[in-house]
Amino acid sequence: MPSDANIALQASVTKTATFNGAALILPGGTPRAGLVARVIYSAALVTSSSGTDTIIFSVDVCYDGVPTTWYSDFVAVPITLTTTAQAGELFIPFSISPTVVSNVITNPQIRLTATFSATSHGDTITYQGDIVPGRP
Repeated sequence: MPSDANIALQASVTKTATFNGAALILPGGTPRAGLVARVIYSAALVTSSSGTDTIIFSVDVCYDGVPTTWYSDFVAVPITLTTTAQAGELFIPFSISPTVVSNVITNPQIRLTATFSATSHGDTITYQGDIVPGRP
C-alpha cells in the first residue's frame, strides 16, 4: 500500500516499555474516507516465560491542538508476546475532524502509541508506523 515517505508516523524504533510517538499535526483533519496507520513490527517477544504479556498499538488524538490531553480513540488488536520472536503488520483506521472554538479552527494532532501490559518480563518490540490512504 502506498505511503508518503516524508510523513512518518513513527520512524523505526525498538522499545521495552510504553512509548508515545511524536505528535503529527493534521490541518483540516483527515479526508472523508479517513486514513490508516500502518504499523510494521518485528522482534516482538518476551524474554522470560511469563505467560500472556501484550502490546497494544493505538492512534491517540489531541483534538484541542494543545498536546496535553490525548485520547486513545483508535486501537489495534493486542499482540500477544511469546518467547519466540514475532513479526507482522497491522492497520489502524482513523478519521478525525478539526474542532471549532470561537470561529478559530483548531488543528487536531495524532501520535502512535505502543502500550506494554508489563515491563518486568523483558518485553521488547521493534516497529515503525506510517500513514496510508483509507480507500483507493
